[in-house]
Amino acid sequence: MGAKEDPPDTIDDITEVECQPLKRQRSTRSTRSNASRRRQNEDGCTTCLRGTLHCYNVCILIIGCAALGVGVWLLVTDFGARNVTPIVGNQLYEVTTYLLIAGGGAVALLAFCGCCGTIREDKCVLSFYGTTLAIVLIVLGVACGLAFFFKGVISDHIKIRMKNSLTKHYGVDVRTSVENRRVTESWDAMQRQLQCCGIAGNSTSSESWSFYSSSTEWNLREIQKAERRLVPESCCAKGDLHLCTGIKSFKGPPLFKNSHLPEYREVNPYLYTTGCYDKLMNYLDTYSTVVGCVAAIVPLFLVLGIVVSFCLCARVAGISQDDEVEL
Repeated sequence: MGAKEDPPDTIDDITEVECQPLKRQRSTRSTRSNASRRRQNEDGCTTCLRGTLHCYNVCILIIGCAALGVGVWLLVTDFGARNVTPIVGNQLYEVTTYLLIAGGGAVALLAFCGCCGTIREDKCVLSFYGTTLAIVLIVLGVACGLAFFFKGVISDHIKIRMKNSLTKHYGVDVRTSVENRRVTESWDAMQRQLQCCGIAGNSTSSESWSFYSSSTEWNLREIQKAERRLVPESCCAKGDLHLCTGIKSFKGPPLFKNSHLPEYREVNPYLYTTGCYDKLMNYLDTYSTVVGCVAAIVPLFLVLGIVVSFCLCARVAGISQDDEVEL
């Protein structure tokens, strides 16, 4: 049998046991009284800061989701950031897109934390919220700088890189070589999205659609096939692929180029005959501007959130100290 507790020996012991529930009730009442007193001690400035932070969190949630959506869209679109890297040989555009996604997601998540901290008026949560906003501000600032830096250096050696990738890697051992497969998929995605074919120039240029049948490893493999293609299918609009790729006879591109006979200068309605360089430059210039502007606008709102959150944190800490002095 377990040991029994000894009964209280004196009247003082009995009184102390009976008073314990009363002490707990008084402690609860004291906590409620402190919370009520803190609400009463708040001035108009604290109330205004709390309301401003609530409205700010709603706005920043929308902005963060928008930035996240733009980043994801740039990544998964038909000719997205992951397709740009193998062609231009520069990862800045892809890295900037990932930073935009990370910053937008962090901002949306922090908006929820900010709401919790504002409702509870917890200075630790508010401090964490303000500090993390400052970190996200730095990340998005870096993304903005990279976007505009990429826009400035985008044209350096890009045409040479395009020639090298198309000559040596396109359509070569795509099953065994990861690099060649990425290059091939990127070129196909670009040519379909931008409706172009080859490197640069117009329909009469040797660097546009005719580059495939004259200077590429892909052409050496096509020569060995029964039905030889002169251009890949990604250079074709919807329609007759045999007519576009040169399998079917046609008095014009891609079977004939710059013919002296007028009857062999027909326009192929299914073949993209313009090179990709100019269209690629315009594409990257546009989307670098989009990424840079989004990454620049969001930090402007973050600055407001950082200031308001730390001001409210300071006010809450000051009110808590006043309550302790009064007690």
